[in-house]
Amino acid sequence: MKRITLLALGLSAGPLVAEDSLPPVVAIAQRVTEIRPALAEWSRPEISEFAPRSLDELLATDPAFSLFRRQNATFANPTTTGLSLRRTGATATSRTLVLRDGLPQNDPFGGWVPWLRYQPSSLESVRILPSSESAAWGNLSPAGVVHLTSRPVLQPELLVQGGGGQQASGKVGLTSHHLSPDGRTGLSFHLSHFRSDGFQDLDPTQRGPLDEPLDLTANVAELRLRTQLEPRWTLETQLAWFEEERGNGTPLSGNRTQALDLSLRLTHQGRDSLTQALLYLQERAFQAAFTAVDEARESERLALDQFDVPSRSAGGAWSHRRPLGEALTLTHGLDLRWIEGETNEVAGTFRQRRAGGEQSFFGLFGTLRWDPSPETSVATSLRVDRWGFHRGIREESVPSTGRSLRSEQFPDREGYEPSFSLALDQQLAGDWQGRLALGTSYRAPTLNELYRPFRVQNDITEANPELDPERFFTLEAGLDWQASDPLQFSLEVFHHWIDQAIANVPVTEGADLSRLFGTLPAGGSGAQRQNVEQATVWGAQVGADWQLHPLWQLSVNALWSQTEFSDSPRQPLLEGRPFPQSPEWQAHSQIEFRPRESLRFFFGIEYTSRAFDDALATRALSSYWTARLGAGWQASDHLTLRLRIENLFDEAIPTGESSNGLRRLGQPRSAWVSADYLF
Repeated sequence: MKRITLLALGLSAGPLVAEDSLPPVVAIAQRVTEIRPALAEWSRPEISEFAPRSLDELLATDPAFSLFRRQNATFANPTTTGLSLRRTGATATSRTLVLRDGLPQNDPFGGWVPWLRYQPSSLESVRILPSSESAAWGNLSPAGVVHLTSRPVLQPELLVQGGGGQQASGKVGLTSHHLSPDGRTGLSFHLSHFRSDGFQDLDPTQRGPLDEPLDLTANVAELRLRTQLEPRWTLETQLAWFEEERGNGTPLSGNRTQALDLSLRLTHQGRDSLTQALLYLQERAFQAAFTAVDEARESERLALDQFDVPSRSAGGAWSHRRPLGEALTLTHGLDLRWIEGETNEVAGTFRQRRAGGEQSFFGLFGTLRWDPSPETSVATSLRVDRWGFHRGIREESVPSTGRSLRSEQFPDREGYEPSFSLALDQQLAGDWQGRLALGTSYRAPTLNELYRPFRVQNDITEANPELDPERFFTLEAGLDWQASDPLQFSLEVFHHWIDQAIANVPVTEGADLSRLFGTLPAGGSGAQRQNVEQATVWGAQVGADWQLHPLWQLSVNALWSQTEFSDSPRQPLLEGRPFPQSPEWQAHSQIEFRPRESLRFFFGIEYTSRAFDDALATRALSSYWTARLGAGWQASDHLTLRLRIENLFDEAIPTGESSNGLRRLGQPRSAWVSADYLF
């Protein structure tokens, strides 16, 4: 499923390669049909200036971006770190594809994204593209695509980084670039370690002796080797390892993730064409422990121990880009992906479960861009995917005796899914630029949704091996106005119609409750992942940038979105309800002051309106304001110092509420100081 993602075939065809030096990084998945500015983008200097602890902190400065809960990935449960642009996700699973140099970054098993594994200083750029620009990638990208591009190895350097702050948090990192004497081979590697004692996310009025902070440790190691084999041939190998371990707020609860990625890419850059072949292998290991805590919060017991959740993915892609005359450019290719995974778990002392299966994806795509004049651009993409679900099983037994309680083999399923987009960009009168786009794409359910149940407090959500893919139909329009040299405005409107939206649907009928859960915990609730016949997401995003003075700059960006389960025959109580964790309003503003080139100060404010934590919209999460303050100083050619304070006024940010009334809070005020030294 994410498979396609690798298709990264966006064939960005950069400038022609000089024949006597290592060519720049060519990520085959950067610009397929891009005829409009990115929804949001950050260059290397901008990434460096913000210096986020985890990359999602940077992306979240644009209101179109959000994780499922109001918690940044530094302290969030990894299964909630998927993203859906403009609130297009009814659950925590990504409806947005993340690519790094054309390689899929969404977890093969669950679709979430391990944001802590990316060292921001190792990235050349970060770009968010909307759904109208993502049809060429098919599955997992119906809401859009996030492109991460690594820094090229242009010269030898050694970068040492360190940082620390509240919650006893600390990070150290080392990045080294090496270039052969003839300039034809580049080697880079990165090592980093992050740890934090975390904070207690349970509301202070509800804590007991058992509750403890959300502590974590994370380690990253990456190696990249690029060699120019011939004047127009380049070979790139990447090896990346990641590990993190987290506490979930009580002694027995927690989770652990391990990831290993290996990829090989061969690129040929002709005089007016670009061809690329890509192979990759991904290995994952995940563990999670869920506990039942007594009412006084003095003791706990293991309720669900997912002691072994392995998954692996292998894939490949081929793409070719070439001009068809002066005004036409064609990119076409294919990709495939195979995924397998399972969950091995013990539910209390009564039931041991093994459930999982395999998925396969094969896609063909073509994109065509037409530039009839400097004022007009038209782009279209067409893609067809064949997907298959194979060897699905669910086996349950008594842990103490091994006696079988359940043994199911689910029938294999397969199908075809098309993706299509058509986009027009037009220079209008004066300083106005207009855009119009329409398209359709899909998302297949992940192995996590098909086979792995989960528990939050006393609320249990069951998997569903019968889920069908989601289908998005999208209409978007935009308008930019350069009012003057220092002042510009932008407006985007969008509408998504989603057929067979996957949601965690509450189970309210007694017979269904008994069949799926047996007996629920006291005060708990039950839900199952199900397809909802139709849902809609629509809204608008507005932005303004104003250079008030050569030393002062102001930016404002706001998103208004409406989400709704519009037709739900299986669970009528859902109809008319908004998606969980989907506020109507989110707005960001920031003012920046640069008294000189080497010194920068900024102050930002964020507002998020009320949302609900459940699909039936009964548990409200209040609105909140928060502020950010920061500074950066280029002390010398080698040393850079930065300070950032998040949640400046220490606001209580509600992130979740369980059915028994336990309230979870986001990160309190947090100061972070970091230093980079470039040798």
